[in-house]
Amino acid sequence: MEKICSITGHRPNKFHFKNNENHIDCIRLKYLLIEQIIKLYLDGNKIFLTGCAIGVDIWLGEIILNLKEKHNDIKLYCIIPFENQMERWNDNYKFRYNNLINNCTAKIILQKDFTKDCYLKRNKFLVDKCTTLVGIYNGIDKHSGTYSTLNYALKENKNIIYINSNSFEVTEVRTYI
Repeated sequence: MEKICSITGHRPNKFHFKNNENHIDCIRLKYLLIEQIIKLYLDGNKIFLTGCAIGVDIWLGEIILNLKEKHNDIKLYCIIPFENQMERWNDNYKFRYNNLINNCTAKIILQKDFTKDCYLKRNKFLVDKCTTLVGIYNGIDKHSGTYSTLNYALKENKNIIYINSNSFEVTEVRTYI
């Protein structure tokens, strides 16, 4: 069975450091994410899926692009909920998004236009296609897309690596060995 990893995580406004990626806690979260991605790669995960949203999704994409420089067997798929997802973003995130899109293995656009449920469809796609879901979640917000994506992954018996963005604890839920 081919091992595929997807990511879910909060947008910066859900973290206490907001958009400050130089904050020590953001750096620590990124380090934990890198550590988990390397473990997954060494365990045979060669395909990584990102929903290309601001925050955690962009971080994952950038990590995978950096790893691709040394490991050309890694593949990054950008799962885009609708065509103009980044239209209202600031220039920094637009630049980072376009870098992912221009350097990924492939992009998959799920629909042409925005609809209320387009992000839910994207999150469902990410879970349905993966064997392992990495989630960076604050452990508090029960009304977020990250929370519902993690719950859906549990119901679908996916392996989950949960990184708590407040305590920095890493918890693994394995459904296969």
